[in-house]
Amino acid sequence: MISFSTSFKRLMIFSLGFVILLNMLHTVKAADSTTESNAANIDLLWMLICAILVFMMQAGFMCLESGIIRNKNNINVALKNVSDFGISIVCFWAIGYGVMFGVSKSGFMGSNDFFFDPSGTATSGQAMTFFIFQSMFCATAASIISGAVAERLKFNSYLIITAIVGTILYPVVGHWAWANSDDMFGGDGSTGWLYDAGFIDFAGSTIVHSTGGWIGLAIILIIGPRTGRFVEGKTRKFAPSNLPLSVLGVLLLGFGWHGFNGGSNLVLDEAVPGILLNTFLAAAAGIVACLIFWGVQNATAPAGDLLNGLLAGLVAVTASANWVTPIGAVCIGAGGGLVAMYATRLLERLELDDPVGAIPVHLAGGIFGTLVLPFFAAEEHLTGNSNLNNYTDNPRVNQFIAQLTGIIAIGLYTFSVSYILFKTINHYNPLRVSQEAEDIGLNIAEHDSSSDQIDLLKIMQYQNDTGDLSVRGPEDLFTEAGQIGYHYNILMSSLEESDKIMRKQKDSLKVAMQKAQTANKAKSDFLANMSHELRTPLNAIIGYSEMLIEEADDDGLDTYSEDLSKINSSGEHLLTLINDILDLSKIEAGKMDLHIEEFDFANLLKQIEATARPLVDKNKNKFVIKCKTKKLKLKNDQTKVRQILFNMLSNAAKFTKKGTITLQIKPEKKDNLRFDVIDTGIGMSEEQMGKVFEEFTQAESSTSKDYGGTGLGLPISKKMTEMMGGKMEVKSKEGKGTTFSIIIPIAVQEEK
Repeated sequence: MISFSTSFKRLMIFSLGFVILLNMLHTVKAADSTTESNAANIDLLWMLICAILVFMMQAGFMCLESGIIRNKNNINVALKNVSDFGISIVCFWAIGYGVMFGVSKSGFMGSNDFFFDPSGTATSGQAMTFFIFQSMFCATAASIISGAVAERLKFNSYLIITAIVGTILYPVVGHWAWANSDDMFGGDGSTGWLYDAGFIDFAGSTIVHSTGGWIGLAIILIIGPRTGRFVEGKTRKFAPSNLPLSVLGVLLLGFGWHGFNGGSNLVLDEAVPGILLNTFLAAAAGIVACLIFWGVQNATAPAGDLLNGLLAGLVAVTASANWVTPIGAVCIGAGGGLVAMYATRLLERLELDDPVGAIPVHLAGGIFGTLVLPFFAAEEHLTGNSNLNNYTDNPRVNQFIAQLTGIIAIGLYTFSVSYILFKTINHYNPLRVSQEAEDIGLNIAEHDSSSDQIDLLKIMQYQNDTGDLSVRGPEDLFTEAGQIGYHYNILMSSLEESDKIMRKQKDSLKVAMQKAQTANKAKSDFLANMSHELRTPLNAIIGYSEMLIEEADDDGLDTYSEDLSKINSSGEHLLTLINDILDLSKIEAGKMDLHIEEFDFANLLKQIEATARPLVDKNKNKFVIKCKTKKLKLKNDQTKVRQILFNMLSNAAKFTKKGTITLQIKPEKKDNLRFDVIDTGIGMSEEQMGKVFEEFTQAESSTSKDYGGTGLGLPISKKMTEMMGGKMEVKSKEGKGTTFSIIIPIAVQEEK
């Protein structure tokens, strides 16, 4: 693969050879000036060399456009630049040349020389040379459009557009301004109407470049921007596929441009060096102006502005390269670069998508260069323009009017005809590719062509869609994409091996989880059965102990009453533990249901107060109830709400001595009710709070020894709260107290 640096060196060598050849030709012509035929032949040779240089601009356009757009579309763009050359040349030969340079019909278009063939005429060599040179201009106008509509225009649509450009769009405006039979071979004296009006466009700032820009703008308005380019008022920048390739393309264009402008002189005379000097000065000024602009703002100049600044400088000076001084060329080139830069921002603001900046460079730059010609051209050229209408006493004003007339006329014709014609075609045969084709890229969709990058992306997409990591991408250590593919395959091999291990571990975990679920269910069933088995004799013990206490009190057997009370208390405690275990097993087994009923909240509050107050008073605590909504009907599980609040109050009473326990109730947003149990007890640390809702766990190991309990009350309360569609929270600080909160719906929706 040829590197960018190698290509640049070859370009420089070729440029040096071209300069040497130019000097030799000029020397030979000067030495042999007495021989008219030799001088004419040298002029023809000069024209042919310039035609070849213009042909090289096709390569420049190809490199520029292919490097700026995305990889998935670069083959499509390259083939467009090859195809438009062929199509435009054939169409120009068959029809376009005759329309442009044939015998004029009212100054609007030519009427002969179709299927151009000057063989057998006295000036056939001159005519053929002129045709070759002009046909390259036609190809250039078509290539400008390619960049403006890149990445979303059908290939066949582009070929149709190119054919129309080569037959009626470009040739007609060319006839208006350039048809002058005095300069043609075998002419009859007829001229184009803009030529007669004094309009000047030396090498085609407007005729070639603005024409291509106007047509490109019309098509952009029809087909719209690339998908994702403008989203919700924001402009997305697409990364270029190969920016150095674009730089090479700009350099090739700059090199070929010397043939573009130099050949437009039609002869090799003393004017040519000045034309070439103005050409490369304008190019240099265009890029320098952009550098200065960004330098003043202490910012790095975007690559697009620099490349387009150089090209816009060339476009702008093309109209007047033979009439302006070097200072004028620098001013025009700098102005063209800045105009293109601002035009780029304007297009983005208007959400018009031009991937390569063809419209800012060729349309805006061409208009600018054509319009400012009167202000930089030497006055003798203006006064020497015999066709110029004398609207005023100032030749510069007169020339400006002529230039403005030409710009408006050519703009109206090319844009309106293009828009109407291509809009009609689009109605019956859409110019734009489908969304699917745009997504996968035109390389594949339009040409069934691929690359290492595309193949690698397809494999990545396949792996993402299927999860199959066994497929490998292309490996070529001599290309960047191939190197990426090589290392990507290594990564995929590692991931595939890891995936196999993870699948085995997943299967093992699945088996283990099933065993654990089975064991957990067996445990829950066991606990539920045992709880029922234990509860029956315990209820009997508690019942008989209560009866014996009453009889002992009646018979005055106080000695037995104390022991019987201990039996009763122990039985009650054991029953509470058994009930907690039964509740927990029901929750884990998914067998606990909500019994939704409507009840009076005030009655519930009285029950809770009566039940909890003895526990609160036991440790000499103060019990405070703050309720903002006593007159309220709840639709919930009354038993579970009571159990949750009792657990919270019981926990607060256990860990608080000679303090205050507050039950606070208030409405919460979204038809919820909030309960806060606030105590001034021992409190908890952050670590302890993290364990408070764990089953069979208390805040600290010492807690169960000092305060008793199994650690089931709060976890059960939390699970019950969540069953109701609520949530339970805790806030605490060591030595300051704890706040337990639940938020539950006022009305719980019953399951149908």
